[in-house]
Amino acid sequence: MKQSLLFFALTAISCSSFAYNVQFDAGFRSFDHDNNYIDQDYQADIKGKYYFDPVQIKNNPLNEAAFLGRNSNVYGGYDYRTIESQDYLTYDPLSTSTFYELARAKDEKDLHYFTGGLEYFHEQFYLNGEIGLGIVKIKSNIDSNYGSVRYKNDYNVTTYRALVGYMPISNLLIAAGVDGFSGDKYLDDETDFAAKIKYVMPIGQNGHYLNLEANGVFGDENNVIFAADYYLTRAFSIGSAYSLKDDDESNNNFLWFRSKYFVNENVAIGAEAGFSSGMNLFNVNGTFRF
Repeated sequence: MKQSLLFFALTAISCSSFAYNVQFDAGFRSFDHDNNYIDQDYQADIKGKYYFDPVQIKNNPLNEAAFLGRNSNVYGGYDYRTIESQDYLTYDPLSTSTFYELARAKDEKDLHYFTGGLEYFHEQFYLNGEIGLGIVKIKSNIDSNYGSVRYKNDYNVTTYRALVGYMPISNLLIAAGVDGFSGDKYLDDETDFAAKIKYVMPIGQNGHYLNLEANGVFGDENNVIFAADYYLTRAFSIGSAYSLKDDDESNNNFLWFRSKYFVNENVAIGAEAGFSSGMNLFNVNGTFRF
């Protein structure tokens, strides 16, 4: 009797590992700037998703199971980024001298970003709505022979995104909509056109897959990201992405490489490295499902 109960328990655990309703992703990112101003720049983020129906793994790549299964979900996320400048010299605001005097200064910026959204699949139709709140806190510390001065500047930014899409075949999504933001101080309100394409295709008969993605926002500032991931197995992928940002003043190209490996159906680890002419980034991340 005990052996039968143990058998059924192990069977239940084994079966449950091939389906999940909840997913958490977390990561840590370090930015290395090629300038004499920024000293430290780090970001930590976490995101959670709840799927209305269990995501069935089947024989698909583990990282693409929810997309290929058209699993609707709600999600929320939090990003925290902190930036510190190097010490630098600036005009001394406390000086009473008629001569130009300098003081030592240091700037700090903290960014908190909260997001929440919905992805909904109905047969061949797709809907994505998202809203976010960014809280920016800036501090400047100036130390001189006459004392110290502390400046603070806080402001909020509300972001929103809405996409409507269609899947002509089970593994291809084409979507378009709007992407915008509204600031309470220095930023003008802006709403831009947004588009998204995602295609996951099998390669050969050995269980290899290829994921192709393109995401773009077009307005006063254009930003387009092209990405590709090659799945050597259901659990392991290598990929790259290319970002082009055009703000009418300069073109900023960014190239990064990424990889992800599922230790089992429930746990994955990943890493990224990105490079541009003015900044490099390095990221480690993990995924947990149940």
